[in-house]
Amino acid sequence: MTMNQAHSSMTQQMLQAFQGQHLDTAERLAKMILKAKPRDLVALQVYGLSLAMQGRIADSVPPLYAASQQDQKNPELLSNLAKAQHGAGLYADAIQTYKKLDRLIPNNAQILTDMGTALAKSKFYDEAGALFDRAIEIQPDYFLAWSNRGNLLSDLRFSKDAVVSYQKALELNPGYAEAWTNYGNALFALNKYEDAKSAHEEALKIDARFGEAWFNYGNTLLELKKVDESLDAYDKAFSIKPDVPYLMGQLFVAKTTLCAWDGSPSEQMLLDLVAKGELPTIPFNLLQTTANLVLQKICAKNFSEDRFPKFDISRIGNQQKRSDNKIRIGYFSSDFRDHPVGILIENLLKLHDREKFEIFGFFLNPACGDALEQRLIASFDGVIDLHNTSDQAAVDLILSNCLDIAIDLNGHTSGARTALFARKLAPIQINYLGYAGTSGTNFYDALVADKVVVPEEHQSYYSEPIAYLPNSFFPVDTSISVGSFGPLPTRASQGLPELGFIFACFNNAYKIRPLIFDVWMGLLRDLPGSVLWLSKPSITAQFNLQQEAERRGIDSSRLIFATRTPGRLEHLSRLRLADLFLDTPNYNAHATTADALWAGLPVLTQIGNTFAGRVAASQITALGLSELIANSEDEYITKALEFATNPSTLKAVRQRLEDNRAQSPLFDTRRYVNDLEAIYIDLLNKANLL
Repeated sequence: MTMNQAHSSMTQQMLQAFQGQHLDTAERLAKMILKAKPRDLVALQVYGLSLAMQGRIADSVPPLYAASQQDQKNPELLSNLAKAQHGAGLYADAIQTYKKLDRLIPNNAQILTDMGTALAKSKFYDEAGALFDRAIEIQPDYFLAWSNRGNLLSDLRFSKDAVVSYQKALELNPGYAEAWTNYGNALFALNKYEDAKSAHEEALKIDARFGEAWFNYGNTLLELKKVDESLDAYDKAFSIKPDVPYLMGQLFVAKTTLCAWDGSPSEQMLLDLVAKGELPTIPFNLLQTTANLVLQKICAKNFSEDRFPKFDISRIGNQQKRSDNKIRIGYFSSDFRDHPVGILIENLLKLHDREKFEIFGFFLNPACGDALEQRLIASFDGVIDLHNTSDQAAVDLILSNCLDIAIDLNGHTSGARTALFARKLAPIQINYLGYAGTSGTNFYDALVADKVVVPEEHQSYYSEPIAYLPNSFFPVDTSISVGSFGPLPTRASQGLPELGFIFACFNNAYKIRPLIFDVWMGLLRDLPGSVLWLSKPSITAQFNLQQEAERRGIDSSRLIFATRTPGRLEHLSRLRLADLFLDTPNYNAHATTADALWAGLPVLTQIGNTFAGRVAASQITALGLSELIANSEDEYITKALEFATNPSTLKAVRQRLEDNRAQSPLFDTRRYVNDLEAIYIDLLNKANLL
């Protein structure tokens, strides 16, 4: 057999294997042919397609590209290459290949849609939108153009328009699972959670192995407070497609919210993927872990680059000063309601110097109608509702208010509109209060902190310059006076034993991790008759904590779960029944620390190495009670036992807390606001804006 005959025979075998879906055989034969003839056009195509069909998308690009260089006017070959480039995340390369295809086959709805999708992935939103519109004009019944147009509109927060686009796509093709789940996401953005849940369920009826749909379903169930069901959905998604962006973090936090500490994913798995630069979690979910500042910054940076387009922020809208020459400040939040941020900001707003400042509230959340929301609305000089407003329309509205300073009270928390700040809303933009960490972006001019939460040697781990307050950065709520607490409730009224030392921790359940729980159970073991008074989590979380206590040899009846009180006054009043508040180390009590200290309850904290792990120490330092700060786990245990076994030591620290409360800068809101306003003025001066 001649060499040509051998080559022809091997080519025939390769094609037969490929057509018979024996992809590993086709791949092996293609490699043998290419070893002898590296430019063999058929072998290059079969090799590339075999790799792609086996899920090795990135590996398929080089052979398909090499083939396309030999046959640059082959639409099928270019189409395969473009799909591979798109699947490998090489969107810029895919766009160029689609442009070649568009020149070869102009006015083709599928090519225009695919090119628009690659442009949208690259965040060239205007160009992408124009291509989707062209595709629909050419072929109005092309469901994929309508669906991908919906994806684009969702990215731009045109949620109502996105819903219409998805509905059209599903009218044309009701069996398209991807459109159903993306439709569900758009409904979620409109706060139509039950409708979103139904849409995801439709997607899963069509394709029960659709990992992204299970993930989106889990997010919706979590918002509906169905944590147990959300865990099942995330678990299902993880078993099908574990590398869905942000899935692992959501599964992890669903488990920690239920205090389910066993199984996969482990915390270390999560941290390892963050270290590799992957996208396993949103930044907020790292705060409860042992992730150090390096990992937190990596996570925030990668999340921001993935989610927020880059804009030219060298200029913003008309910033002409008004005739009254007041400094115009805009506070932005999705939590202007009965929420820790809403509670903490209320006094601050009342005490702003209205001779110097004009204060605007930009509401990102749907109106809830609670009493605090109404009081906050009355506290602002102007209120602007941005809920369900597209990013571009929101930016236009914000710029028309000519703010001097725009303050993001969300950071990387639920309901944030960080993409607005990426477009530059004011000459000075500040990251403040809502998120205990760095944004990982370059579009904030300052992060408000103090030298306890962000020591000077930590500054390099933050993407923002640090604006330091002289005392704690935390604006404690003192609106409910100590004198209004009334008589001390009975222990029996709170389900507490009449005798015995009461340790307390009213932190959210997800902040309770196995290592600190070990410490707490050790304290209960060393102090017979003591109990641990916890904020009441879900029934599942209660059961899991009780089981964990029993595993550690502690009678689960020594865990007392607090019932929900009608209001904050009742809660603050009952806190006085506890003897010592035990803080969690990775993610401290924040507003919960402030409440405990205001009620006169000492808070023992172990100072950490991250912002979230140093907030309690910040407050305690401002209160002048450094003996309540431990620098290690051993010191934390020693101090807890000392307070619990030496009544005179505990009495002395409680007395000092009561004495300092009246004069400490921690509870002097007027002084706090003056210091904060000084930061605002200093930032404007440094930018030559005053």
